[in-house]
Amino acid sequence: MSLNHHPSAVQPLRQVLMETGAYTLHQSFDYGGRLAGGIIHCSFDAHELHCPALPHIVLLVSHEYHLKSAMFDLGWGYRDHFVNFINPLHLIPPGTAFRWVKDGAARVSLLTFDQRAALEMFDELGLCQPVDGLWSVAQRGFVSPLIYTALGSFMQDLGAGHASRLLSDSFGALVLNELGKKWRIEPGTGTSSRLSAQALKKVTRYMDERLADDISLAELAALCGLSRYHFLRCFKAALGVSPYRYLTAMRVERARHLLATTAYPVSYVASACGFASAGAMGRALKKAVGSSASAYRAIAGHYDA
Repeated sequence: MSLNHHPSAVQPLRQVLMETGAYTLHQSFDYGGRLAGGIIHCSFDAHELHCPALPHIVLLVSHEYHLKSAMFDLGWGYRDHFVNFINPLHLIPPGTAFRWVKDGAARVSLLTFDQRAALEMFDELGLCQPVDGLWSVAQRGFVSPLIYTALGSFMQDLGAGHASRLLSDSFGALVLNELGKKWRIEPGTGTSSRLSAQALKKVTRYMDERLADDISLAELAALCGLSRYHFLRCFKAALGVSPYRYLTAMRVERARHLLATTAYPVSYVASACGFASAGAMGRALKKAVGSSASAYRAIAGHYDA
């Protein structure tokens, strides 16, 4: 099933993949936010691919594969990038025409980030010479359980209709920071890893007052005078969950309150609580309390009809 909302972000790469004749497309997502990229989830048989330079960083994430070799050409001739790891990742540096030859079947996801936005975020993360760093990471396949797990959660949220700037920006910051660790130690060493009680109250109040808005990670970080990634780490250290998960929980609680105490249409409640649709709110409620919006209202509703 394709879940492609805005095909422009993934269409060029998707077209190249499909032209090989060896690909089966399962899902494709386009997401906004600062990094504005896309995800293609597909399977392929043995094939050869030629892709022109794209204005993206491309990350290939393997879910399962049956290969003996993975030959990549990033401009200096074919080299073997095959690694005998579980769920290996392969990086294509930004603006790079590439070719590969794979001799077997695999199921993969290809993740793209806007080149300029990604390089700006690397700078904010304190990672010097990111282009050189990306090229060093691209020399061979590698593993990152954190990126792999985060991608799975991100795709699940996108598929459930939970797309938001906060979600995509948080995911992007996490992935880029993990890539940066491959050529430099984690930035921010020695700085505080917790938010003050005053800063935390300021952020959560801001969320509560703007539940209906598409809040960005940059907005929340700016309230505390922190970089995006440092804010993510501090917030999670303080509350045990990411800002996106915390905001979603707040939206679910507000939705429960409105469903139980008002006769507002379900679609209005969803919009007022910041959900992309009534369906997205229903799925969030189902996950949190085990019932749909209408079922929850029937059980908990006490408003005057």
